[in-house]
Amino acid sequence: MIICLLVGVIYFLIQTSLLLATGEGWTKFWLLDHIENFQYWDASIYAQLAVNPACSAFYPLWPSLVRVLTKPDTVEEALKVMIVTSEVIFLASLPLARLTFDRIIKNTNVSRLVFILYALGPNAIFHSIGYTESLFSLLSLLFLLSLHTAEQKEISPVKTLSLYGAIFVLSVLLNLLRPVLLQSWFAITFILIILSIIRRISSSNADDLPLTANTTTLSILIGIGSIVGYSIYGFFCMNTAGNFLAPFQAQQSWGKTIAFRPWLLVFPRSLLMDIHALYTSILVFALLGYLLYAIYRGWREIVINLPSKPWIYIFLFHPLLFIAILTGLSYFAKGWIKSIPIHHPRQVLNNWRSFTVLYAIAFSGVHCIINFLVNAGYLYSNARYYFGTPYAFVSIGVMLTSLSVPKLNRLMWVIAAVGAVWLGSQWFNYGSGGWLG
Repeated sequence: MIICLLVGVIYFLIQTSLLLATGEGWTKFWLLDHIENFQYWDASIYAQLAVNPACSAFYPLWPSLVRVLTKPDTVEEALKVMIVTSEVIFLASLPLARLTFDRIIKNTNVSRLVFILYALGPNAIFHSIGYTESLFSLLSLLFLLSLHTAEQKEISPVKTLSLYGAIFVLSVLLNLLRPVLLQSWFAITFILIILSIIRRISSSNADDLPLTANTTTLSILIGIGSIVGYSIYGFFCMNTAGNFLAPFQAQQSWGKTIAFRPWLLVFPRSLLMDIHALYTSILVFALLGYLLYAIYRGWREIVINLPSKPWIYIFLFHPLLFIAILTGLSYFAKGWIKSIPIHHPRQVLNNWRSFTVLYAIAFSGVHCIINFLVNAGYLYSNARYYFGTPYAFVSIGVMLTSLSVPKLNRLMWVIAAVGAVWLGSQWFNYGSGGWLG
C-alpha cells in the first residue's frame, strides 16, 4: 500500500508541476476557460455522446455512465466530469493493479517494477484526460484477477460459479467500453492453439488436463460475453442508424484499410513509443515461440545475447537499430556480446502456461497487429492501446520472471526512470496542446 501511495503522489506531482509549467495547462485540465480554446481530442467526443447519445465508432459505456450518474446539461459539464473522474478511477485503482500484478507474476520485485512501468510510464497520462483508459484498466484488472483466481485448483463450487459470472459480466462491459470483440476472439483462439502445442510437445499430458478443462469454460464465457457486449451496442446502432455493424464501418472514414506496410517497422510516422510498443509485442511472441521450439527440439538450455557495454543500450531508442547493431556485434565483435544461458526451457515455460497469462499476451499483442495492418500508413495510438492497459505489463512481468536475468531487470529499472521523465513530457505536451500519441 505504501508504494501505491508513493507512486500516486509522484504521478500527481509530475502532472501538477508540468501543467503549471505550461501556463495554460492547469486552466485546460480543470476547464477554467471555454473548451473551444483547447484541444481535448477523443475526450470531447465522449463528452458529446454523454449529452447526445448516438451510434459512432466510440463505444457507449463511458459516456452512458456519465450521463446516467451526473446528468450533464452541456458538453463542457460532461467533459469536466470525465476528466476528473478518469483520474480518480486511475489513482484509486493503483492498489488493485499492484495486487493483480503480484498474484499473476508471482515475483514481488518484478511485479513492483512493472507496477511502476504501468503507473508512471508515458502512456499513464491517458488515464487522466477523460479517455476510457482508466475505466477500461479498472475492469481489466478485475477481469485478470478473476481469471487468475478461477484457474486455481482448490476453490469451492460456489466461488467458482461467482467467478464465472464475474468473468462473463466483465467481458460484456469491456466490449461495451471499447472495440475489443476481435481482440477477445483472437486471444481465445491463440490460447487454444498454444495449449494444443504444449500438449503435443509435453512428455506427459496429465498436468495439462485441469487447465484444458477450465480453458473450455473460460473461452466460452469470454467468447459469448464479448458477443453480447457488442450486440447491445450493435442493436442500438441498428435502431438509430439502421446498421448493426455501423461502429466497425465508421472507422473506415478514418482511412483504415488492411494492408502490409513493412516500412512502419522502420518509420512509424508517429511517436517513438508507438514503435516501442510494436517491437515489445513482437519480442514477447518471439520468446514464447523460442521456448516452444526449444522444448520441441529437446534442448536443455537456450541462449539470449545482450550487449556487454552499457552504452549500447542507448540505441534502444529505435528497436530495429538496436537489433541490427546487436546482430552485427554477434558476428564481428563477439567480445562486446554477453551470452546468457537460460536452463531448462520446459520449466521456464511453466510461468506462461496459464489461461490468464496467455490471454494477456494475446490480447495486448493483437492490438499492435491490428494497428500495424489497418492504420493507413502510420502507427498512431499504438503505444496507447498496448501500454495504456495492464495486459502488456502482465506479459512483460511474466517474461522477466521466467528468464530471471538480473541484467534485464536492471535495464527495465532504467527504462522505468526514462518513462517517468517521458510522462512529464507528455503532461507538458498536453498543457501546451501537443500530440500525445
